[in-house]
Amino acid sequence: MVLISQKDWKTVGVAGLEPNAWEALRALHNTCVTAGPGAGKTEFLAQRATYLLQTGLCPDPQRILAISFKRDAARNLQERVNKRCPPEQARRFVSMTYDAFAKSLLDQFINGIPAMWRPKSDYILEPLVTQDVKSILESARHAVRPEWGAFIAGVPEGNFESLWLGRQHLQSDPSVNSAQIEWLLQYWWKSMNVTKNGGQLTYTMVNRLAEFILRARPNIRKALRLTYPFVFLDEFQDTTYAQYGLVTTAFHGNTSVLTAVGDDKQRIMVWAGAMPHAFKQFSKDFNTAPISLLCNYRSRPELVDIQHVVAQALEIGSPVVESRALANIGGTCSEIWNFSNQSSEAHYLATWLADDAQMHELKPRDYCILVRQKADDFENQLYPHFEKLGLKLRNESRLIEGVPLQDLLVEEISKIVLHILTAAIKTRVPESLNFSYDAICEIQGIDKQNTFAVKQARGSVELLIKKLKPTLNKSPSKEHAQLVVQTVIDFIDPDNLRRSSPRYALGDTLDKIIAALIMYVTESSQSSDTWEGWLDEISGENHIPLMTIHKSKGLEFHTVCFLGLDDTQWWSHKSGDHESLATFFVALSRAKQRVFFTYCRNRIKAKVSDLYSLLSDAGIGEVTYE
Repeated sequence: MVLISQKDWKTVGVAGLEPNAWEALRALHNTCVTAGPGAGKTEFLAQRATYLLQTGLCPDPQRILAISFKRDAARNLQERVNKRCPPEQARRFVSMTYDAFAKSLLDQFINGIPAMWRPKSDYILEPLVTQDVKSILESARHAVRPEWGAFIAGVPEGNFESLWLGRQHLQSDPSVNSAQIEWLLQYWWKSMNVTKNGGQLTYTMVNRLAEFILRARPNIRKALRLTYPFVFLDEFQDTTYAQYGLVTTAFHGNTSVLTAVGDDKQRIMVWAGAMPHAFKQFSKDFNTAPISLLCNYRSRPELVDIQHVVAQALEIGSPVVESRALANIGGTCSEIWNFSNQSSEAHYLATWLADDAQMHELKPRDYCILVRQKADDFENQLYPHFEKLGLKLRNESRLIEGVPLQDLLVEEISKIVLHILTAAIKTRVPESLNFSYDAICEIQGIDKQNTFAVKQARGSVELLIKKLKPTLNKSPSKEHAQLVVQTVIDFIDPDNLRRSSPRYALGDTLDKIIAALIMYVTESSQSSDTWEGWLDEISGENHIPLMTIHKSKGLEFHTVCFLGLDDTQWWSHKSGDHESLATFFVALSRAKQRVFFTYCRNRIKAKVSDLYSLLSDAGIGEVTYE
């Protein structure tokens, strides 16, 4: 592979980058990159990876490690690099989540853990509910020596994992420690290992075991550092104490170059255990150079101006961001809609969406209805009004066999199944066909350089598609839908997928996802007379999405309708609360062209008066409807 000199290298797939992005892209030292809404952080990371690989700054066989907070973000980044680099370079870019990174270390080196901490090889991996934590802590209070009772009683249940378990290092010989927290951790570990056959672990516990491996086994840590001279940390503002501890143990004090990308103004996961000042701590520990990306490629100029008003409330002196997006629709880009009651709100919204889509030739998924919480309640209020006008509404938070719909459709197994079915049902869909080929090769562990094995894998996919044709020549039905999906799942072979995917390797995660997928695609067959329509129903192609703000993070829409800006939805909001204001900022910044806010006069809005003041300061007017 011929390398490109650093001075001659040019961006791949995009026209260029802003000056600050070029500076961060070429950096050979640790950096903190502030990338606000629409700054193109994923594209920046993909271009930086391409630059490092194609110039030889990351030479073969060394690799680049990218760690993201969410699975879809990790997958999206990997796919972008795959499109910008030839296969022999792209294979040296490894994109995964913090959880997958920790789990891969644990599963590979589990036998190197001392017996008192070592989980059984068939451990169960699943989240805990508050009641589980409460039960173990209550038991610990009865088992602890009397003088430590008050300490154990003061340990909170809600954030025990994130703030206590996630911040503590496991000790090689904990018996030498008499501190209360060490005793409690030992008790926790013992309790979790006898809770169920094989022992139960949470992702935080997996993280602590992985961190222990790297700290206790310098040879493993050295090998990791030699393998990854460059490390990307995506959405860094959401990093938890446990995740940061793992990264620090893995890469602090060596020559690996770390690039942390994110935006403190979008820090909305503190409630779930995120560090409140991750960037500040990272800058101190890794001596980073701060760089801010100052362009917004998503939102039109008027919306960027509105966002800046909120950004200043979040961070005094927040830099002015330049919009690189054009306004492509007339009329106002933002308003507050005031209704007498929820029924009036739902009726107007449905009518407005139907008329607006027709007038501007917009598709259902160009819109998004955002709510702070309780999407199910809003679905019940909106659905009858939408149905009367022939509009389809999809609650992305809806649980199917315990799995949120939005999460279900980005699962690896779901994407593979749906791409194969797309290739079988539609004509001339090379993207789905190539995705299917690559996925099967990866699951079967086929080296892309082995042309004969690749050809065989492709042939097997084509034979599968032929096998599906007789059923696909019939009309969609629940039985036919279930048959074709089950046929594809059997072809993929869940056992092969467990071996190739760390996420599915242990426990019953894959079984739950498959059960939810089969239920959903079978249900979707009732809403269409054609197989192509069935695929559209599954993907929500003709549905207007309804989702919470937290689920919208990382997404963008032409027009956003933000419902329920009132005390009922924002019951925990307090003036000056950074996370709550950041949540509002995230909602506001999803819009490319327009954002509208609604509230009903029978709801109170005293707690959110500061948010209304910000909207007023930004020049957003209010319209009253009956």
